[in-house]
Amino acid sequence: MFFASDLTWIILLPVIGALALLAVPAKPARWVALIFTAATFVLSLYTFFHILAAGQGFGSLTDLKDSINLPWINVSIGQIKLNVNYFVGVDGLSLPMVILNALLSMLAVIGGWEKERVKDYLSLILLLEAGVMGVFMSLDLFLFFLFWEVELAPMFLLIGIWGNTAIKHGMPGRIYSAWKFLLYTFFGSVFMLAGIILLYFYSGSATASMAHFAANPISGNVTIFGGLTVGAQLLVFLLIFVAFAVKIPMFPFHTWLPDAHTDAPTEVSVILAGVLLKMGAYGLIRICFTLFPVGVHDFSGVLAVLAVINILYGAGICLVQTDMKKLIAYSSVSHMGIILLGVAAAASATGATDLPFRMAALTGATVQMFSHGIITGLLFFCVGVIYDHAHTREIAVFGGVAKRMPMLATLFTFAALASLGLPGLAGFVAEYMTFTGSFQTLSTITIISVFTMILTAAYLLWMIKRVFYGPFNTKWNWLPDASARELVPLFALAAVIVFVGVYPAPLISVITPSLTHIMNIAVALVH
Repeated sequence: MFFASDLTWIILLPVIGALALLAVPAKPARWVALIFTAATFVLSLYTFFHILAAGQGFGSLTDLKDSINLPWINVSIGQIKLNVNYFVGVDGLSLPMVILNALLSMLAVIGGWEKERVKDYLSLILLLEAGVMGVFMSLDLFLFFLFWEVELAPMFLLIGIWGNTAIKHGMPGRIYSAWKFLLYTFFGSVFMLAGIILLYFYSGSATASMAHFAANPISGNVTIFGGLTVGAQLLVFLLIFVAFAVKIPMFPFHTWLPDAHTDAPTEVSVILAGVLLKMGAYGLIRICFTLFPVGVHDFSGVLAVLAVINILYGAGICLVQTDMKKLIAYSSVSHMGIILLGVAAAASATGATDLPFRMAALTGATVQMFSHGIITGLLFFCVGVIYDHAHTREIAVFGGVAKRMPMLATLFTFAALASLGLPGLAGFVAEYMTFTGSFQTLSTITIISVFTMILTAAYLLWMIKRVFYGPFNTKWNWLPDASARELVPLFALAAVIVFVGVYPAPLISVITPSLTHIMNIAVALVH
């Protein structure tokens, strides 16, 4: 049963690939890594088309079209009983994230083809892919937490070993940023574990299944600090939300992200921005909004304020960046704020009268998770190409290099236009749906947030102009254009961006059943 599930193999294939890399020489190791990541990607597409062919939709948390639920840990110590199941599954919310992770991991292998210690590097990429797959597919809270922690080790090593060696705060930047990433994420994980344990024992359940808690939400109040009474949903939500806020990253927990991006290798930045940040957004929707809609509703006003801070602060600080990679990192802070805004808008109102707008806001936030992953992945790949050739990311030292790198300049400009929300590209679809839906319930905050489109256009076009256009800096007369290998990830992501931008209906139809289920729970519980 365990090995008969396609979902099990989506997690196991990268692990087997990582182990296989250690047993082969360096030259064939690259192809081994590519074969295993490609197989994982193909298997994720098989899962998609298999569910699609059944013709019954992609389901929701309580109506899973592909899942496996097996007993794993069952321990009793006195009156304390711990029951953890190997419960993994996919629905319309998680499946796009699984496919995105598989795609970016495969492209990251191609991008990291020439890395030093390539066997170790690619094996860690594969282990990271497996950990993230587990996060997106886990439907038991304890199993979710386990995979959440598994992801930390390979990311820590990838940044700490292959990152930037420039001195930062008295130590190599890669060491500083790796530890900062680890400590921030571990800090959030402690709160998540406390929230899961509180939920498990407070509810008196014999299971930590997300589907169980979605069908049987907790209620009542909890007394803390010797006399303060807090709603049980709000307390558990806040504890678990801390971990997701760090990972998103939400202001003021965002400071680890620019350092991690600046010092991480290109392919690690692609996975970090394209997939790991989405773990926080996914957890916010899958766990917080689904299991604790009352708690999210009570906190929605604060969440909306934090969202607009993320959006405007992230965009504003991009205007003063001198490093291309750091600029894109801060742009992620801004764009992830749009997801927070969509969730806040979906949770802020009561009743069903404005349900279509709340649904649009939540749908836009979910589409933003996917579109931001492919757009930011393309941006970081483009920066990686120019850095690998020029060995610098400083905006001011370039000028007119489109003359030497016409293909890269075209694709970089395309990625920037997608990021600023040009109609016909993936970024526009997500932002339009989120802002249109949130205006109904959060009018003032939405109007303020929309100004980020002006700031986004300003910092991206400013960067593109100074690097690629204008007078040519003859210092770069030797600069070569992107190679055929480097162009593979760029064209692949560009094609997906166009497809989602021109024809978003398939993506929206996949996620709609799951989001409809989430909204129905919220409407039923929040009056």
